[in-house]
Amino acid sequence: MDREEKFLKSARRILHGAETNLDADTVARLRAARRQALDSGYQRASRPTWLLPLSGFATAAVVLAVAGLLWFAAPSPSLVQANLNDIEMITAPENPEFYSDLEFYDWLDASTDSDAS
Repeated sequence: MDREEKFLKSARRILHGAETNLDADTVARLRAARRQALDSGYQRASRPTWLLPLSGFATAAVVLAVAGLLWFAAPSPSLVQANLNDIEMITAPENPEFYSDLEFYDWLDASTDSDAS
């Protein structure tokens, strides 16, 4: 192992020495080759141009689907008003008629449950 480490250190020292002794023309050609390699690698790694419109259409389709579900799942105003009227009738203190017939409503509920089964 010691012999291998000496060889690697010697090779690094020689390569670094050769690197510092390069002429300006060679350095310019190396920089141009490096720049060209980086530019071509970046262009290959970029996304295809057709993905952007496709993702826009997919997003629009999802938004429309959610809006449609919300639109059709919303309760109708007449149903909401009927429920509000029932709540008002039950909670109104000036309506004692409802409370006098509670046994009838219990009987009615029990008879419809037994008819359904």
